[in-house]
Amino acid sequence: IIHSDQNGFLPQRQIRDNIRIVLNILEYYEMQPGRQVALVFLNAQKAFDNLNWEFMVRQIKEMKFGDRFEKLIETVYSSQKANIIINGDITKAFRITKGVRQGCPLSPLLFILTLETLLIKIRNNSEIQGTKIKKEEYKLQVFADDLVFFI
Repeated sequence: IIHSDQNGFLPQRQIRDNIRIVLNILEYYEMQPGRQVALVFLNAQKAFDNLNWEFMVRQIKEMKFGDRFEKLIETVYSSQKANIIINGDITKAFRITKGVRQGCPLSPLLFILTLETLLIKIRNNSEIQGTKIKKEEYKLQVFADDLVFFI
């Protein structure tokens, strides 16, 4: 389900894999006079805090994890409320509608599953050109919310 260019929070995948690919591409272009590549580094600031729940639940349903998992996620993320204590006074409860739970082991996976939706569109868009080395095309490398685009 998660493409091999995403190495964040997944078993047997590490950031050094992304780094090695980036270095290999840079070294390849260093040896190719007249050819150029541009790398665009993007960090999705506060990405985990801003993940829209409605979108996340919809994407999980589209990925067909099964009713049990879908309902579990929907239950956990559909009706959360919070209060804030200010100078000892508790505010009225308000709804929380975005962000994955801090410290929950499932949160990173939920984030990268949701991000995968965007990454699929980038990978499949023929107008977005990556860089080609031999027969392999590289468009991006991802580690959680850190992305590198090759153009």
